[in-house]
Amino acid sequence: VPLASENKNIHNALRQVNLNLPHFSLNGFSISGLSTYLQIPELDFMVDIGECPLSAVPINHLFLTHAHGDHARCLMRHHSLRKMTGIAKDAIYYIPEPFVEKAKAWIKAEALFENVPEYKFRYPEIQAVIPNERVHLAYRKDLALEIFPVEHSIPSMGCTLFRYKKKLKQELLNATPEELIQKRLSGEKITNDIYEPLISFMGDCKTESLKNMPYLLDSEVIVMECTFLNDEDEEMAHLKSHSHLNEIVRILEEIGDSAKCKCLVLNHFSMKYPEKHILSVMEKKIPDSWKEKVKVLL
Repeated sequence: VPLASENKNIHNALRQVNLNLPHFSLNGFSISGLSTYLQIPELDFMVDIGECPLSAVPINHLFLTHAHGDHARCLMRHHSLRKMTGIAKDAIYYIPEPFVEKAKAWIKAEALFENVPEYKFRYPEIQAVIPNERVHLAYRKDLALEIFPVEHSIPSMGCTLFRYKKKLKQELLNATPEELIQKRLSGEKITNDIYEPLISFMGDCKTESLKNMPYLLDSEVIVMECTFLNDEDEEMAHLKSHSHLNEIVRILEEIGDSAKCKCLVLNHFSMKYPEKHILSVMEKKIPDSWKEKVKVLL
């Protein structure tokens, strides 16, 4: 396999890919070791910030999966560019609770390195999040975030973004408006909270993370890392705590048509693979029953 560096099509972290998904778009870039940043403008949400193109600057909610530089290094660049471009509203940075103190130390060290006086230094708006607890987005109360641990070489988290809505209870569907008003005034709850999983991001992880949480494939869209592709790289995938296409294919073959997932986005390919090789291997290995559902972030 020719290395990407020997190929005219060298991966460029600032060349964004735009995917049109069922109800929103996914814009960004993800090549292992270079950069990962994934934006959903319609939902005002993004995952990771390994680079900060101007398209990321207006986005108000950002979730950080883990501390590796190709996923995290431009968090303060995002914060600074918002101020430079006159955005008064604070972006909210959702960081897994176990990482928060180290993240704050890194953020402050970066500011001091840039000679920001201590009396002027201010942390960005960080919200600690913990697994299995749904948090409504600060500026989009119709969306909720839930994180989950995945297996990687360092502590790492994935996340699911839910659409939230209230639905009238089944037993009250035939009630009159006056009856519903009376029940609400008396303090009775007349609706159920509905959370629909829109999109799940696995972050950097071993394939076992998806195998151990098959319910994630009930999300409308799932974004899964696929760092290694070639048969001879399966051992390397395990050593590096990343996913391999062969293992993903085995999961897809086991699941068949039972998953509710409408789209599986594969990303985070090793930088050693040129684009042409990635697409060729995908065409050969993805099961026929999944070929219409699988998209490649390239």
